[in-house]
Amino acid sequence: MALLDKIGHVLTADITKEFKLKKKNIDQEVEASFVDQLKKRRSIYELGKKVHYSQAYLAELIQESVRSCPSAYNSQSTRIVVLFGESHQKFWDIVKDVQRKNVASYIFEGVALKIDQCAAGLGTVLFYEDQAVIQQLQKKVPLSAEDFPVWSEQTSGMAQFAVWTSIADAGLGACLQHYNPHIDYAVAEHFGISKQWLLRAQLVFGSIEGQTPERLESEDQDQFRIYE
Repeated sequence: MALLDKIGHVLTADITKEFKLKKKNIDQEVEASFVDQLKKRRSIYELGKKVHYSQAYLAELIQESVRSCPSAYNSQSTRIVVLFGESHQKFWDIVKDVQRKNVASYIFEGVALKIDQCAAGLGTVLFYEDQAVIQQLQKKVPLSAEDFPVWSEQTSGMAQFAVWTSIADAGLGACLQHYNPHIDYAVAEHFGISKQWLLRAQLVFGSIEGQTPERLESEDQDQFRIYE
């Protein structure tokens, strides 16, 4: 828990005034467009711990990615927990213990292999939405009360996408997991998470240890319509 406290301090402290993310030297390489950066993001499951970035740098990268995301009524309802080291391993141990109780024994071996792949990564980002913020906005703007939970999901999705893309642009691999809601209680108990925080997704990241998969593209006519 000491390490978690340290990471929590990194996440809550405003360290951006003293530590800025390094920018690419455009004199030495062609500056990538935003779309090029988006294309780097994909699900990579063979992850490792061979990462040369410090935990402080990665924590700030995640923090700044979330800060840069929009939210309905500027609610900023997203809450982030970043796990490294023993906390990262403990999280996936909890996931495995919960899944052992919730899946049939004859398929658990395959489930455990997938969880072990996640544990092999360097860290995990837990994405939460603060229900207290949403409830306050529902009272403040009652005509839109039914919409705030939907907008909260959109806010979380943008945060997940932004963090995932930033991690990919840094040359790391990541994959998004959804073991919630089964793991919610056990994770909240171990890490002291507020009952008002609702877990929405888990992004595990690390060094890329396998071949990067080809991106499968859908037919444009099935996905897009453009009118004049």
